[in-house]
Amino acid sequence: MPKHTSTSRQCVLAGSFLLLATAWLARLPGTRAHDLFTAYIQHRVAVTLGAKHVDVTLQLTFFEDGSEHERAHMDINGDGRVSRAEMEAYLKDLEPQLTDAVKLRLADKAVNLTPLRAPELDLLGNDRVGRGHHRLTLHFFAPPPAQLLPGAQLVVEDRLWPGVRALGMIQVEGRDGCRLEAIPPGDPVWPPAWKGEAREFKARLLVPPQAPPVQKTPAHTRKP
Repeated sequence: MPKHTSTSRQCVLAGSFLLLATAWLARLPGTRAHDLFTAYIQHRVAVTLGAKHVDVTLQLTFFEDGSEHERAHMDINGDGRVSRAEMEAYLKDLEPQLTDAVKLRLADKAVNLTPLRAPELDLLGNDRVGRGHHRLTLHFFAPPPAQLLPGAQLVVEDRLWPGVRALGMIQVEGRDGCRLEAIPPGDPVWPPAWKGEAREFKARLLVPPQAPPVQKTPAHTRKP
C-alpha cells in the first residue's frame, strides 16, 4: 500500500474521533455542543515511527475557558495584551513541566523522549487577554527500541492539564517500510484526570521499520 494512502486513512480515522465527540455532546439535552467545548482542551497527538527515530508531536488547542485562564497568566504587566516577551517567559516557566508530562512506551518498554525544539505558542491572531483560542505545540523524538515485532503497542502518556476536560485524537505515520494503525479510544471525550493519571493515546505496529541497507565503500587500490 502506498505510504500516502496509509497516512490519509489514519488522518480520516483521527478526524472521526472528533466528529464522534461532537455528536456525543450535541445529544446532551438543553445544551449546545459549542457551549460545552469552551471548557475543553483538544489534545492532538501525532506519531511517526521509522528505523532511526520515533517523533511525537502534541498539539493542544485551548478553547475559551482554558485560553482565558492561561492568557491571564501570560499577561505579566497586566495591560490586557500578551506580548512576545510575555509569551517567551510563559513558555520558559512551563517547559520543564511540559517535558515531564509526556511519556512514551513502545513494546512495553519506556522510551526516553527528548525535546526536538522549544515549545511553540500561537495566539491565533488575538493577543488580548480574555476569551479566545490558542494553540500550544510540543515536539519530541527518541531512538526506537531494537527488534520491534508486529503487534507491539505504542502508547503516548499525556499528563498535560489533567484537571481540564479533554478531547483526544491520534494520527500515526510509518517510515522505512513501517506500518502503524491508531487504536481508537473507547471515548474521545475525557473528564478531568485523577491525580497522577495519564491519558493514553495508543497505536499498534503492523509492520516494523526496516533499516536502510548500508552502502559499501569501494576498497581503494594501490597503483602499481
